[in-house]
Amino acid sequence: MAADPSSPRRRGGALRRALIVAGFLALNLFVLELATRAWFAWRLGPRILAYGTRWHRSEPSKDAFPGSVQSHHNDFGAFKAYDPDAAGYSKYFPGDRKWTDSPDRGERWPVRINNRGFRGADFEIEKAPGTIRILTMGASSTFGYHDRDDETYPFLLERELERRAGPGRRIEVINFAIPHAMTDNVLAMFLAEGVALRPDLVTFYEGANDAAVIEPRPGTTAVRSLRQRLADVSLLAALYDSVAPPPGADELDVEWWWSDELAKRRSDHFVGNLKRLADECAKRGIALVVATQQFQSTLLSDEERRATTYDAEVEIVRRKVAAGEMGPSSRSVRVGGKPGEVTDLVLDLRKAGQDPMAARHLAGFDPPRAMLVHARLMDDLRTWAGSPGSGVTLVDTIRALDPHRDWMVNWVHLEGRANAVIAEALADAITPMLGLGAAAPRGSRTGVVPLVSDPSGR
Repeated sequence: MAADPSSPRRRGGALRRALIVAGFLALNLFVLELATRAWFAWRLGPRILAYGTRWHRSEPSKDAFPGSVQSHHNDFGAFKAYDPDAAGYSKYFPGDRKWTDSPDRGERWPVRINNRGFRGADFEIEKAPGTIRILTMGASSTFGYHDRDDETYPFLLERELERRAGPGRRIEVINFAIPHAMTDNVLAMFLAEGVALRPDLVTFYEGANDAAVIEPRPGTTAVRSLRQRLADVSLLAALYDSVAPPPGADELDVEWWWSDELAKRRSDHFVGNLKRLADECAKRGIALVVATQQFQSTLLSDEERRATTYDAEVEIVRRKVAAGEMGPSSRSVRVGGKPGEVTDLVLDLRKAGQDPMAARHLAGFDPPRAMLVHARLMDDLRTWAGSPGSGVTLVDTIRALDPHRDWMVNWVHLEGRANAVIAEALADAITPMLGLGAAAPRGSRTGVVPLVSDPSGR
């Protein structure tokens, strides 16, 4: 009599055979992975043996700018710069020796990294009695990317608030910003380290990095996402992905980059993170001040920008896109080499231990495109923060800096005198909130446009 195929013995035998086949395939793939790493190690050096690990990604000797503030490798969690799926954060190592370029790039200035891995003076976790502590959160424009230590707006804000508070009141402003951070990273760093500092007030000034990020188009990422994750940890998978890319992988989705849908997704994500930040602050009785952020498309000269407001420049970009002078219809971008070439740029970046999406980020980074997304972020920020019940105070520093847009160093970074304008605008909002005294007059800005709105929406 033939054995019943559904019997436990028959099913057990089939399972054992399947496990043997799976084990054999896994062993072969493991051997191929080792062989691939050994071959590349022979060609490129032993570091690639650690492919897919933190040691492979973070070797200081491979850092193109090891002493620049551009580089910070003290990573926490799944941090990757400009990665919409990475919710960790990064900062400097305590006492790092760093420098930044002057605005005209003719000089390098030393940057002081303190005992906690941030910019500025050393500080302790425990707040000294009688101290009003403020954290200024953001990214490179808050950090002061092209500024001396005494030209950043956190430094100038502390000095201005101390002047207004008068003798006997100690103000401590901690520059809690790291270049390249998005709101995901800012929120993660606040929860991991900022809460323990027990600040009385937090400020936020950022948006450019969230605007520059390119999320994948919805509905097109399932297979690529699996391949991407495998290629991140397996050199064999990365090699296969380069030799046999998925259909269309070498063509970049330029239409999507310029779409209103992407702008809306980035804005929803941006405001959503700020709402979570506001909720976390409210739980702990921490006041939150959010500020709009200046930005430029880099299409105008200094003279032209001096006479052009942020909103007017956004309209210039929109007209150029409508006329086909820029935008998706005017660009055709590829990731790197032809499909099938092992020297594909993405594989080269992976072998070098860099962000495997860096090629797409680099191709997609276009200040005019980012400015259109940024404008959406800023409009939605104003709508949320200025609404009753938001629980935050809004400072419109775009308006404050509109008369001084020629004081911008590049697409988003500012000269020291522009930082002084931000410091004054923030001080005007913070002074009454903390009971420090009367706000200083705003001079030419008074009566032109309100810079501050309180949590009740007035």
